[in-house]
Amino acid sequence: MVEKIALTEQDLEDKLKEMAPNWKTGKNEKGVVFIERVHHASKFMEGIAFVGKIAEAAEDNNHHPDIIINYKRITIRYWTHTARGVT
Repeated sequence: MVEKIALTEQDLEDKLKEMAPNWKTGKNEKGVVFIERVHHASKFMEGIAFVGKIAEAAEDNNHHPDIIINYKRITIRYWTHTARGVT
C-alpha cells in the first residue's frame, strides 16, 4: 500500500482555488485539515436524495466523508483519515 501524505495548508488552498473553488478548508477539533462544501437544497427530501448520491459515490470509492444534515443545508467534509489531512 502506498503511504498517503497530507498536503500542506498552502498547497491545499492553492489546489482548491485552481480545481475546486467552491470548496473551502477547515480544521476539526483535533486540528486535522479537511475540505468542506455546503449544499443548499430547495426541499428537505431533495437534500436527503443528494446525501444518498454522495453516500453511493463514497462507498464506490471507499472514501467516506462526514455528512452533516441541517434541514435543507448539507455539509460535506473530506480528509484522508490515515494521513490526518487532505491528500
